[in-house]
Amino acid sequence: MHEGHRERMRERILKEGTENLQPHEILEYLLYHAIPRKDTNEIAHELINRFGGISEVFSADYENLLDVKGMTKNAALLISEMKGIFKVYSADALKEKSSIRNRGDLVRYLSPVFFGDKTEKFCILCLDAQSNILKLVEKRGIPQEVRVDVRDVVDVALRYKAVSVVIAHNHPSGDVSPSHEDIELTRAIAAALKLIKVRLADHCIFSDVGYYSFAEDGLGDLIFENVNNFLKDGLKY
Repeated sequence: MHEGHRERMRERILKEGTENLQPHEILEYLLYHAIPRKDTNEIAHELINRFGGISEVFSADYENLLDVKGMTKNAALLISEMKGIFKVYSADALKEKSSIRNRGDLVRYLSPVFFGDKTEKFCILCLDAQSNILKLVEKRGIPQEVRVDVRDVVDVALRYKAVSVVIAHNHPSGDVSPSHEDIELTRAIAAALKLIKVRLADHCIFSDVGYYSFAEDGLGDLIFENVNNFLKDGLKY
């Protein structure tokens, strides 16, 4: 019975693709490759029930996955490493990207940098006058002192001769709304960069389920000096 069901699932995927499957069906199919002779439908449902959704399942630790009834070591390893596989795929797909022309480019370039991270990370993207990427600098964790972050951004901008900078960090909790500290940090960095004639183009906050852009939201108009002129001349949002 299981083999017949699996064959029907394979045929369905060949015809319709995985995007038309329910989350538990995607997990069920994925588990075929790690659990060859067992009904993986029940395991897939239990994974969704235990962790809350497919993104939470892929973010779960190996040890926690093993606690689910029916899971094997191979299956737990496969599931726990999926987010790493996604991250490598996304980074490889964008490795030829050398310029940022619009917000879509920006989000597609930066989101893989944060995908699956459970600790905070702060990134500085340096661009030249034509919005070509000069350097992406990643820093694990965000120091408690705002002035340390400001100095880091200024130092990176000067080192790579940036004309403009995009800063980004992640909220592992999933809520990408900017905190008061995020707003004040953005204000401080914008002011510091202005002193060295470098423009802050945007500050983006990412999670595995979405992103927030200061410029897109309009909050940047209250923070970034001359941001509208820059966006007209450089990044065309």
